[in-house]
Amino acid sequence: MGTGSSSYRPKAIYLDIDGRIQKVVFSKYCNSSDIMDLFCIATGLPRNTTISLLTTDDAMVSIDPTMPANSERTPYKVRPVAIKQLSEKEELIQSVLTQVAEQFSRAFKINELKAEVAHHLAVLEKRVELEGLKVVEVEKCKSDIKKMRDELAARSNRTSCPCKYSFLDNSKKLTSRRDVPAYPKYLLSPETVDALRKPTFDVWLWEPNEMLSCLEHMYHDLGLVRDFGINPITLKRWLLCVHDNYRNNPFHNFRHCFCVTQMMYSMTWLCGLQEKFSQMDILILMTAAICHDLDHPGYNNTYQINARTELAIRYNDISPLENHHCAVAFQILSQPECNIFSSVPAEGFKQIRQGVITLILATDMARHAEIMDSFKEKMENFDYSNEEHMTLRTSSVLWGPSTLHPLGFFSSSVKPLPPGNTVCLHFLRILDIKKTLLSFAVYSLYDKTSVCSRDFPTTEAPPGKILTLGGAGMPRLPPAAGSMSLWGAGGNNAGFPSASITRPPSLPASDGESRRTALWDVSRVAQLIPDLFFQLKMILIKCCDISNEVRPMEVAEPWVDCLLEEYFMQSDREKSEGLPVAPFMDRDKVTKATAQTGFISFVLIPMFETVTKLFPAVGELMLQPLWESRDRYEELKQMDAMKEKAESLTPESTASREKSRDGGKREDHA
Repeated sequence: MGTGSSSYRPKAIYLDIDGRIQKVVFSKYCNSSDIMDLFCIATGLPRNTTISLLTTDDAMVSIDPTMPANSERTPYKVRPVAIKQLSEKEELIQSVLTQVAEQFSRAFKINELKAEVAHHLAVLEKRVELEGLKVVEVEKCKSDIKKMRDELAARSNRTSCPCKYSFLDNSKKLTSRRDVPAYPKYLLSPETVDALRKPTFDVWLWEPNEMLSCLEHMYHDLGLVRDFGINPITLKRWLLCVHDNYRNNPFHNFRHCFCVTQMMYSMTWLCGLQEKFSQMDILILMTAAICHDLDHPGYNNTYQINARTELAIRYNDISPLENHHCAVAFQILSQPECNIFSSVPAEGFKQIRQGVITLILATDMARHAEIMDSFKEKMENFDYSNEEHMTLRTSSVLWGPSTLHPLGFFSSSVKPLPPGNTVCLHFLRILDIKKTLLSFAVYSLYDKTSVCSRDFPTTEAPPGKILTLGGAGMPRLPPAAGSMSLWGAGGNNAGFPSASITRPPSLPASDGESRRTALWDVSRVAQLIPDLFFQLKMILIKCCDISNEVRPMEVAEPWVDCLLEEYFMQSDREKSEGLPVAPFMDRDKVTKATAQTGFISFVLIPMFETVTKLFPAVGELMLQPLWESRDRYEELKQMDAMKEKAESLTPESTASREKSRDGGKREDHA
């Protein structure tokens, strides 16, 4: 039994490796080759090395499982003999692999491919080197062009200085794209051009590049590029920079910017604004619409003020967002590459800047009541059913070509004066209102014996001839004359613009016996019309800013969802920060129907009704959809109320109310 157990015991061999004793243990089932490899590993020699073992008296020991065991005192010395050669199988495998490699090399022409690849690499290296030289030259040209532009900008002094502070977060880039814009120039179809001029335009069908092309088309179509010498490439760069500085908010994003601008563009055609406004005013309206929400953070002024944000501190809680939009807009324009107004004189740029800032600040809904009350107050002086009242406004003020007719009160129809009346003109030279020079002509009618006819020599004119006022002569209007050209080419105009005058029907005609003089309250009218004109531009951009419900239902309704999503994001943040939450932003209190019903009824409809009095075309295409939208949301509101009432009558809700009452009674009893 003991002998059998000892036969399975591993054998231990002690080796002397350069004076170091190494113990090697192996089983009797190992063959000689395994034991040899084990000894090689123990001595640190390659496995193919042939070694011999010597006893202390230099006798050789056979390396096999039956080799005699030794002790640590009598270790075997290890002596390397030679490295084994490859076995026959290994040599055969090596030969086969060599032949296969040669066959592959001949089949795939490895050497030829290597040479061809090396040749192509050499060609590419040369091309890269040449392109690198081109890039260096291009960058040098760009640097030279930038220096020239900076010098021109400094000399012309037409742009404002760059802002001292960076208003944008780190992800925003105000730097313009120096290369030619990458977005393609889309060729708009006649159907698209026609649809773009209407309030029913679907703004959801267009990608950002397409919206940029549409905005570019608007500036060309309105003649702004031509009239103000806007460089088309600069216009592209400016639009791209504006696009890059709108954040990806649910509502206040670049698509909202395009939506507002397209509505302004459609109202320009719908209301014939180019016939009533100057091109400068159209440029201000369009530019303000594009820039009116630049870099909007997605949280309104109330949050900015309550949270004491950097914007609220910078602008002293006074319309912080709107002031920020203006600052970013002109920070972009301060770069020569994006300055679309580089051809505008300094005084003109000042007027554009003042107008754009005024309109953007007017989009603050906190000022809505103030602006509407002021506008209605100006309009109370007009009686739209009284033709004479309208004509009085028409005939009281004559605007030169530098300031086009503001409200359409200047009729092109001319009414003849009765024969025998002399027209005396008293010019109030240059009335400075909002830096606009207005030339006013106030005239009175006298009979032949009037002071006017005695003070000024009169000349008779042949029937039907149009007379020109000039020199010291004051012409007498011929019987059938329809109009007169004031300060025409042959007259001494003294810098006054030419204009046409008509006799208002409210003026009394001469009876030949006594002098009748009609003198209008010039100061009242002179202040009334420019102020109304000024207020109207603010009302127009406000209409466009909140005009989503004017569009068809399938276009308008997604905007409501986007706005509510942005509101809910703000209210959630306000709750987490312990700030006041407006009820119309609280997701637990407001619904789409309740929010829109009040907004349409008390904000949109009154404002568009006021505008309709000046522009009747607004009534059918813009006011009518608002009435329909209000009725639809009223129905939804009633349906929600009925649904809520039905849910309140369910057994679960009844049990919940009873449980709540019981709990309240127990608390009262306690």
